[in-house]
Amino acid sequence: MTDLKIIYKVFVVLLLLSSGYAHALTDSRDVKDIGIDEKLGDIVPNDIVFKNENNETVRFKDLLAEDTPTVLNLVYFNCPRLCSFAADGLLQVANQLDSLTLGKDYKVLTVSFDSRDTPQAAKSKAAKYWGGVKNGEAVEENWEFLTGDQENIDKLTNAVGWRFKKDGDEFAHPTALIILTPEGKISRYLYGIQHEPQDFRLALIEASDGKIGSSEVINKVLLFCYGFDPVGKKYALQALNVVKAGGVVTLLVLGGALTYFWRREKHGPE
Repeated sequence: MTDLKIIYKVFVVLLLLSSGYAHALTDSRDVKDIGIDEKLGDIVPNDIVFKNENNETVRFKDLLAEDTPTVLNLVYFNCPRLCSFAADGLLQVANQLDSLTLGKDYKVLTVSFDSRDTPQAAKSKAAKYWGGVKNGEAVEENWEFLTGDQENIDKLTNAVGWRFKKDGDEFAHPTALIILTPEGKISRYLYGIQHEPQDFRLALIEASDGKIGSSEVINKVLLFCYGFDPVGKKYALQALNVVKAGGVVTLLVLGGALTYFWRREKHGPE
């Protein structure tokens, strides 16, 4: 029986690590209290307020980018493990994304869900990540670090379906990036610590309705050919749509060729 208990505990730890949950959890029975209840299509309330790195009171809604998506990154600044890895993963994918630029095509809000965190702690954390951004414009204005009281933390985490639990001095929590539209609507959840640039790009394009980046036409084609797999939690090619797109291209090429030869036959060779 003792061996079975050990095996069970090992299994729970492995489950937490593989599913993106923090392992600051001493009682495996609390696993059910931690996770994300997806609220796609819901809009973040207007009355949530936080403190920014300069200790200024700001409305969360006012911090959203006006014409581009916002990436919500929920962490706590004294987290000894997972939060730093998650923020590092966000920085990494932002730097890998050549086609979209932080500050121009999207914004990031890193928000602490620990009411003990202070604006000073936010400023210290911000300096680390601002200095690491290689693909960004006006980074200090477009990657903000926020702290707040428990009431406003609860409003935000409840609005986005983020379930976490205090465990001693630490928290057990999920890890995911939450993509918001300019209106504050929840568009997509990207789970885990590290993210594929293609998934990150498509989530941002989707949240902007294809209006960011260098080409809206290419964006529309990408959104048509790729869809989000709710099981695998990743974007995947939609075979039927790819076939449809290929058929349209074939018809256009064939139509162009027939038009060329018809005109040549009618008017004769030049």
